[in-house]
Amino acid sequence: MLGRWVSDLEAGDVLPDVTYELTPFAVREYCHGVEQAWERFHHAVGHRPQVAPPTMVHLDKLRVLAAGCPEGAGPAARMQLEYAAEHFAEVEVGSRLRASGRVEERTERNGRERLLLVFELHDADDDRLLTRYRDVSLLSYRPREGG
Repeated sequence: MLGRWVSDLEAGDVLPDVTYELTPFAVREYCHGVEQAWERFHHAVGHRPQVAPPTMVHLDKLRVLAAGCPEGAGPAARMQLEYAAEHFAEVEVGSRLRASGRVEERTERNGRERLLLVFELHDADDDRLLTRYRDVSLLSYRPREGG
């Protein structure tokens, strides 16, 4: 455990890695939830394996945050402002994956704190980088002194 809440995280913090196997069920359920219909997200096609949609990296972010901050967002609510994901290779069902994360910066402007978190998804067997995900979140306003 790194912090009690996500709002406890500071620049330079490294979240614990999470290793797991990507199952066909998890990918299909995710796709049903976000209305992704491409057939390779639901099953193998010919000799081509079933793959995860690129947006499924959001779940890796949640896995890593849950491992590092088990009580959730915390007393300062978090709102995702923007994200950007770079995908370097398809993420195949049945792969063993390792998700990691770190806090690049924590800044404040106009009484609002901003967290820049970077997550990476690697193949756990050969350490190949599959996806890099940058997440900018805002924390709720801090009460100002004297009012």
